[in-house]
Amino acid sequence: MITSTYIEGNSFLHKTDPRIKIIILVDLLVLLFVPIAIPVMIFIVVLFSMITAISIGFYRLLIPLKMVLPIVIFILLLTPPFYREGNSLFIVQGKIILTSDGLEQTLRLIMRFSGITVLFFMFFATTTINNFILALQWFRLPYRTALIITIALRYIPYMITVYSNIQDAHKLRITEESGKKLIRRFKRVFPSLVSVLIQSIKSIPTLAMALELRGIGLEIKRTQFNIIKFNKRILQLSIAGVILLMTIWIIRFL
Repeated sequence: MITSTYIEGNSFLHKTDPRIKIIILVDLLVLLFVPIAIPVMIFIVVLFSMITAISIGFYRLLIPLKMVLPIVIFILLLTPPFYREGNSLFIVQGKIILTSDGLEQTLRLIMRFSGITVLFFMFFATTTINNFILALQWFRLPYRTALIITIALRYIPYMITVYSNIQDAHKLRITEESGKKLIRRFKRVFPSLVSVLIQSIKSIPTLAMALELRGIGLEIKRTQFNIIKFNKRILQLSIAGVILLMTIWIIRFL
């Protein structure tokens, strides 16, 4: 399970201290859930999408956005009917399809979901796993907890890679398919999912051996070669982030 979302680069995001990026990530995630105005939320998502595209490339940014596109479509279709307050914006045969409140809530959910996707992708595409673990330990998170979080976050791209490889292998098999379109699609997807399940089960011993090599289960104190030292800039950015969130929250109720 060595698959990672890290993309080699020399941008300012790649050079930024991982602790600073964690603080900014948490601040922005909180900001997305604060009831701020829709234009402000759109500005935040677009701004960090542009920063990510400049740092790692526009086409690479499309990868996570394509993955969440089905969920965005579901939000567009299912959210408006549950919000009937506000002015009617779209009416079909006397039935209200879309209201101003429904449009606002739909845009808020889409921006919130897209923003979370972009922020996490920006962080893990410009931060190595080793630096991520060291940053978590600097915040006094136990090594085992940091390792569990890292494995969980790396498991998703690992399974995506396995699924993609298995699909490519199945495409090389020339077979004639019959039946309806839905049945044919199921016949193509089901063998791939079974193969992914089998591969994930087979990877359990490998993961167990990797954890043993990292000293998991031993009672002796761990040692490490790399240490992230205390930096006043980290403290300053932390205070600035808290002040920023408090300012936005206060402005919201003025």
